[in-house]
Amino acid sequence: MNSLFHAINAAAASFVVRAIIFSLSGIFLLIVWILARRKLRRRYFDRLADAGFYARQHWDEILAGEIAANEWNDVHRDAEAIITLSLDRMDTADASEAEKLLDFLRRTGLLDRILIATRRARGWQREAALVRLGRTRAPDAVTVLAEALDDSHPKTQLAAVRGLARTGLAAAGEAMLERVVAGHLSLPGTSLMNALIVCTRANPRLLLPYLRVARGPVRELLARVIAEVASIGLGDDLLLLASDPLPEVRASVARALAHAEFGFAFPALSQLVADGEWYVRLRALTSLGQFGQTRAVPILLRGVCDANRHVRQRAAEALAHAPDPIGVLRDVLKTEDAYALQAMIAELDRTGDFAKVVEMLASSTGGTARNTDAESILQALEAGAEELSAILRIPSAPKTAQRA
Repeated sequence: MNSLFHAINAAAASFVVRAIIFSLSGIFLLIVWILARRKLRRRYFDRLADAGFYARQHWDEILAGEIAANEWNDVHRDAEAIITLSLDRMDTADASEAEKLLDFLRRTGLLDRILIATRRARGWQREAALVRLGRTRAPDAVTVLAEALDDSHPKTQLAAVRGLARTGLAAAGEAMLERVVAGHLSLPGTSLMNALIVCTRANPRLLLPYLRVARGPVRELLARVIAEVASIGLGDDLLLLASDPLPEVRASVARALAHAEFGFAFPALSQLVADGEWYVRLRALTSLGQFGQTRAVPILLRGVCDANRHVRQRAAEALAHAPDPIGVLRDVLKTEDAYALQAMIAELDRTGDFAKVVEMLASSTGGTARNTDAESILQALEAGAEELSAILRIPSAPKTAQRA
């Protein structure tokens, strides 16, 4: 029996020793592999940095063709460094310089190298290649990027959208619009909207045919894009959209009309400030306030009496910049709306003009009818400031005894 236990213990001890040796060997090999990989990667990036430094030092000769392309095009790290430098300069180049850089990429075959990478690479490498292709601003890159929009992977679609946005071309905008309206392209967040804004800013009318056939959330998305890129060239098409059944479209039109002439936009904005949706009224009042016209003051006075607090604040913001703040306060008091007066006091305090207005009124008090009117305005400001001081910490206006 003792000999059996001894044999079992010897076998177990041998197994444990072999397991320990095997584990230590595996750990040692893993450490060696990590160190070797780090050294190789460091060597690769050092050579890439050296290639980038050489390219920057001799960039003018490389761009002009004085240094032959076959001297660096066959070496991967040299070609990568020159591609990176070309795209970095493309990001900040004007039209003439961008055309020169694109011709250089075509002539040296670097553009073909980028195109091939978008087709052969997989995963994140393909996504990076798609964005890089868009940075070239090449018209023939739009076809490749548009094909990537039909990919089933959302990350690939996002990379294609980002690449199309980097081109800034109208053809890229059309490729995205066709798929958006057809329901084949829908991305979370604002990446798609920003890409459409970039590609349609030069020609906002490109959006109108797609907006006419779009429905639901897609129509709202395109309306928000129009609000960002709208120009005078849209003309009567904006006025037609001001009566759209979707509130988001009407709100976007109200925002877009801020880019039009006041005489053209005023009738539509006057209609939109009476809309049933509060955010439509808010954007209409914001656009009216940006014009700074005295004709808009009566409408802004109605806005400062609005039932919605945000609308009142935005109307008060526009009225606070009026050339005659005393006259505006007099008109606000005539409305006999306590919330309107509070909105004006809060806005004057926010802009730092509350004390100035109080001093102007204090210097105008006296025995005449006009000065009596100033006295009543000042008393109303004092009362309103006291009501709001606990919330907004507005400094109390000087009392009549203190002024005397």
